Amino acid sequence: MKGNRDPAAAYDESEWMHKEYAVMPKVSKRAAEALYPSVREMFELAAGVPDAVSFAIGEPGFDTPQPVIDAAYRAASLDDTHYTPNRGAVALREAWCEHRNAADGTDYDPDTDVIVTAGGMEAVYLAMLATLDPGDDILIPDPGYANYFGQVRLVGANVVPVPLDAGHGFRMQAADVEAAVTPRTRAILLNSPSNPTGAVIDAEQLDLIAEVCERHDLWVISDEVYRSFVYDPSVECLSIAAVPGMRRRTVVVDSFSKTFAMTGWRIGAAFGPKPIIDRMTVMQEDIVSCVPGALQQGAVAALEGSNEILDEMTSVYRANRDMVVAAVADMPLVSCATPDGAFYVLVDVRDTGMDDHAFAVDLLHRAKVVVTPASGFGGRGRGYVRLSYVGTPEATAEGLRRMRAYLEDYSSATSSR
Repeated sequence: MKGNRDPAAAYDESEWMHKEYAVMPKVSKRAAEALYPSVREMFELAAGVPDAVSFAIGEPGFDTPQPVIDAAYRAASLDDTHYTPNRGAVALREAWCEHRNAADGTDYDPDTDVIVTAGGMEAVYLAMLATLDPGDDILIPDPGYANYFGQVRLVGANVVPVPLDAGHGFRMQAADVEAAVTPRTRAILLNSPSNPTGAVIDAEQLDLIAEVCERHDLWVISDEVYRSFVYDPSVECLSIAAVPGMRRRTVVVDSFSKTFAMTGWRIGAAFGPKPIIDRMTVMQEDIVSCVPGALQQGAVAALEGSNEILDEMTSVYRANRDMVVAAVADMPLVSCATPDGAFYVLVDVRDTGMDDHAFAVDLLHRAKVVVTPASGFGGRGRGYVRLSYVGTPEATAEGLRRMRAYLEDYSSATSSR
């Protein structure tokens, strides 16, 4: 029955003719045009495949550290269950600014230059609302995190893709940024390390991108939620806010989700100049009002605690990355570049003759392995699938074994036709 239809499926206007909904008004244009991310689509498809090994969701394979849980529990037990300031709890703002200032040599003031948000995605959304008017253009990496595209649509702005080339390891190039700027461009979104590519923008290109932003008077929204996960000593992941002159035009987005295995806590933040953080704070009241106080106290404990879980995650993810890259190199018909960081790798499947969506669905049903079609991350992702390597080493090895067997069988079958 249509009344039980998946609410996240593509909008079908004919559904409103069904007798249950005939007396209801139509949904808004923005709601009708909203798309379900491909990662979620594959997650739902995999739910019907028992014993599937998933490389789909970027969900750390670790539990939140117990001291963090204990701190939140204590705070809730002591009645920290009421509204908090729109900007966030003072203790968390102070601890987080201290942490970022020490890492980047910045001078964020916890009273004026930071707002605690309901996850990094709300920080990105607030930053877009504060920098873009309807009809403005924003430069978005392509391939890039799928939710960016949806958020731009909700704001009423236009996505202008900045192509990320496999020949450069999917690292953003300043020349491509310059070429993408339009007369209506007001902002650029950076994501380094990147989801879905794992690429880190190198220091030279970051300086050149900063020059482009200065020349065209652009805001920068710098999504840095994966900065803790960079695996090779030769790779340096810098914040564009630390480039001389850029702090005044940059909103940095950070989050506890990946770094401390706290995806369900929804603790994020935006750091930037006081005028824009002030406006984001006003809009925070209109959207979620504030972030739960007890959860913020847990976040303080995460910042003030040991780096044991981060060190353990980094060690496991580095080993998983190396395992994935080596395994893919030994598979027929596919290839990949070595990612610098985050916990994703893009695998080129074009030589299979299938598009990325067909490949992902076939791999799921035939090998019980879940990957994400990268066309959901932008036009430049077509022909690639994303693997998230956050699982246990055992699950990662098993998934790769299945994927290799599938490709060997597929290669043999197609070559004999």
